Amino acid sequence: MLTSRILEIDGIFVGSLIQDCKRCERRFYAVHDAVKSFHNHILDRSGALSRQITQQFRRARASAASA
Repeated sequence: MLTSRILEIDGIFVGSLIQDCKRCERRFYAVHDAVKSFHNHILDRSGALSRQITQQFRRARASAASA
């Protein structure tokens, strides 16, 4: 592993962004159940995956709060 960065949403640790080599893109290592479906997905430069992860996490929290 070359670098990693913690990904927190609303102060909650949901996973890490991992870069294995200099030319490799970063991939998402999910640790929170709400975002497990994104585990090992490659992040693109547009930030679309990061937004999808955030939306999924917030939807899951809202569903849990209303249940």
